[in-house]
Amino acid sequence: DGELTFVGPAVICTSSTSTTSATTITSSTTSETSTTTTTSTTTPLPGTCYPPVIGSDKDTSDCNYVFPPGTCLVRCTQGYTGDPAVYTCDNLVDNFYGTGPDCVSTTTTTTGTRTFTSVTTSTSTGTTVTTTATTSTTSTSTTTSTTTPPPGACYPPVLGQDKDVTDCAAKFPPHGSCTVTCTASYSGNPVIYYCYDL
Repeated sequence: DGELTFVGPAVICTSSTSTTSATTITSSTTSETSTTTTTSTTTPLPGTCYPPVIGSDKDTSDCNYVFPPGTCLVRCTQGYTGDPAVYTCDNLVDNFYGTGPDCVSTTTTTTGTRTFTSVTTSTSTGTTVTTTATTSTTSTSTTTSTTTPPPGACYPPVLGQDKDVTDCAAKFPPHGSCTVTCTASYSGNPVIYYCYDL
């Protein structure tokens, strides 16, 4: 009795969002951004495989101090979700190899802008004063969702935020299929995925 999963070809989605903005500034604005990046490197023990370097959204700490032949589990870091992936190290020349995991951010950032305009006109002196104030507010919220399919149903594929897999919910093998499409701000051809009992 194996895990039920969907299989299908890659879904290619291209961003179809374009942004156009025009700004007229009549006063000076100061903005300050501070970014801190921390990089940690680990020298493996003699005779162990070098851990894979595959992106900051993936946790490869399980791959430290593994002697060949050996395996490790790569997981998504905090703030990301996705199924873990197994990496294999057969020898010290090739080190680890594997694919994934496909990690999807669980953080959504929403930005809103509010503009207030005040116009004062004085006809006795013939002057017009226009004052514009803009307030920008940014809020961040973390959303984590876990979908457990009904007993006997296939787990929907984990493909990324640019893909819509809602049609894959509650599909049962051996004839279960679903259509994976691109989300609203992306374009691409839909792809059919099939549910098999592994």
